[in-house]
Amino acid sequence: MAHSLKANSILYFVKYPEPGMVKTRLAKSIGSCEAARVYRELAESNLLKLVPLAENGVSITIAFDPPEKEAEVKRWLPRGFFYVAQTGATLGERLQNAFSHAFEMGAKKVLALGSDTMGLTADVVEAAFDALDRRDVVLGPTEDGGYYLIGLNQCVPEIFQHIPWSTPRVLSETISRGTELRLSYQLIDELCDLDEVKDLKRKEACL
Repeated sequence: MAHSLKANSILYFVKYPEPGMVKTRLAKSIGSCEAARVYRELAESNLLKLVPLAENGVSITIAFDPPEKEAEVKRWLPRGFFYVAQTGATLGERLQNAFSHAFEMGAKKVLALGSDTMGLTADVVEAAFDALDRRDVVLGPTEDGGYYLIGLNQCVPEIFQHIPWSTPRVLSETISRGTELRLSYQLIDELCDLDEVKDLKRKEACL
């Protein structure tokens, strides 16, 4: 069923925490079951931090993967949010399709957030929405050269194209792509994703 989104909308990207299917780099060190448990805990914690925003009129859509796990995802995160399956062969295509859907549903400012970010707060997200009043694109950089957050105030599918995903050049190439498209941008706080064993201690401090 179609639904209308609020002007400020969040796309919360999650993977169903099935052992062997999430955090595979971390799993090499601590095992697939423990890696899935750690990811699940962090994804739940980050979603809870977004609840106050939802109570203040922000739409939250759970963009889940894989698509066939919809029922399981809804049992895992049963908080009355909107749900949409991630579609596309690459991360760029999945982001592009999710943003296009959100703008079609009436959103004016859209943020996509990763669910494995450490240190995420509602204040960081609010700062990102505020940035979109002044800039076309907002980016939350990660220490490894990627980003945990990207926000747009208009539908610009091209910004997700020709990006070398899963490399340290994701952020810099996205900025370059935005510049080519004559889009202004702003960076917000740098945070860290949970990818390796060395990140586990910081994760505990963030929950």
